Amino acid sequence: MNTRILVVEDDAPSLELALFLLDSAGYATLSASDGGTGLQLALTAEPDMVLCDVQMPVLSGYALVHQLRANPQWRRVPVVAISAFSMRGDRERALQAGFDGYLPKPIVPGSFVREVESYLEPRQRLSASPTTD
Repeated sequence: MNTRILVVEDDAPSLELALFLLDSAGYATLSASDGGTGLQLALTAEPDMVLCDVQMPVLSGYALVHQLRANPQWRRVPVVAISAFSMRGDRERALQAGFDGYLPKPIVPGSFVREVESYLEPRQRLSASPTTD
């Protein structure tokens, strides 16, 4: 079974790019364009990882991660913030809110999948190729 990644993002171009890159790497993807839908999808579809924008309609990424972390099952699933905010303290604020990591926008296609995979367990990573010596 493929690793399933939920992308919760209200910016259509960012959402499309993230889904394209993850799909191309072989991941099964789910998506939501607002935090409320993202929360419901996370709870019902039980993805292996959630990538979540912090500023969204209906429910912010901070509120979404707070509600997920209230459920013991969600303490083991990586939830990573994606944000265009790059001010001093934004990364720390995301980590303090309960996110496992922070990826800045704009998404850099050449490194995005590798950055996402750094939050997955090795057995869940699909694009890493074995090394030969």
